[in-house]
Amino acid sequence: PENDEFKYYYPTNDLVTGPDILFFWVARMIVSGFEIKKSKPFNSVYFTGLVRDKQGKKMSKQLGNSPDALKLISDFGADSVRVGLLLSAPAGNDLLFDESLCQQGKNFSNKIWNSYRLVKSWNVSNSVEQNEASNTAVEWFENKFSSKLIEIDDHFKKYRISDALMTIYKLVWDDYCSWFLEIVKPNQGTPMDSSTYQSTLCFLEKCLIVLHPFMPFISEEIWSGIKNESDEPLIVKNWPTPSKIDNLLLRDFDHISNLVTNIRKYRNEKGISYKERIELYSSSFLKNKNKSIVLKLANSLINKDSSDKDVYGISLIVDSKEYFVKNYVESEDDLKKIEEDLKYNLGFLKSIQSKLNNKSFVENAPEIVVENEKKKEEDTKLKIKMLELKLKK
Repeated sequence: PENDEFKYYYPTNDLVTGPDILFFWVARMIVSGFEIKKSKPFNSVYFTGLVRDKQGKKMSKQLGNSPDALKLISDFGADSVRVGLLLSAPAGNDLLFDESLCQQGKNFSNKIWNSYRLVKSWNVSNSVEQNEASNTAVEWFENKFSSKLIEIDDHFKKYRISDALMTIYKLVWDDYCSWFLEIVKPNQGTPMDSSTYQSTLCFLEKCLIVLHPFMPFISEEIWSGIKNESDEPLIVKNWPTPSKIDNLLLRDFDHISNLVTNIRKYRNEKGISYKERIELYSSSFLKNKNKSIVLKLANSLINKDSSDKDVYGISLIVDSKEYFVKNYVESEDDLKKIEEDLKYNLGFLKSIQSKLNNKSFVENAPEIVVENEKKKEEDTKLKIKMLELKLKK
């Protein structure tokens, strides 16, 4: 046939199919294409894994072991079912179906919806100035989104669909909801500045666009609640493009997030209320804008003045930096934790060095991966040195 519709669809880009019909269908399509049209019918073949039941048997109508798809959609939602299955279906691998996977997708849907409700609940004022913590958070998420978008685009190009979804999942759940929104969230009864609010909506829009191929229903529903009347639906919106990335800023924030996590863990272990402000001393340089994040999320002040160092006892080692906690002295339990931490890091260092001593790994791995391993080795050595000094004291 030489009609316009045939010319439009032949040849196509991709064929999505199962590996069980490779010879019966895919091979014959290729042979027929070359025989009839003298050209290949498609460029790439994407094999999906087979969905199996808990016993590992292939799902089929004959065996009657297939779940009721309409009931799953009724119980969990179409987006949740799709996400639950894709999160546990690496390219080409079979999937052992379990309804708990759909529950994971539903939890993700609830997280997105609740973040939308939180943002919409904020009072906004044009007379309020943007604080330092919010300004830092906006700058960080702009860079974080661009770095993750490059990763997502790469996964799509290589047909790693579940990996692309997992990257989006972590971007939305961890970076946007757990870190960004927590930093910019105004105190109860306090309005938010309009600049931060507009950035928050802009970031939410970008997250919804990259989420849309996997969760079209909830993303369009949320978009309808924040868009202007003149805005198009997400399905026809342009895909975002990454901007220039400040890797130093991202590394600094990774350190700050690790510090906040360590302080929170320390509070829980010592039974220290969040309302009680903790004061830390560190000889390491920390930018004021990063200190504002620690103060907001961990209610902790970081002091660089070492004149009163004698009142500092316990220290937190984060990456390759040490932070001393004022007015708290180490106990026997703390010393045991230091010994356990030292033992773990010695083993971790050994595993890193075994990689770097592997000639095949160093020659074949991407340069950035090798550099990251060398950075890990350097940081771990410094951490081990600090832990050994703490034990001697």
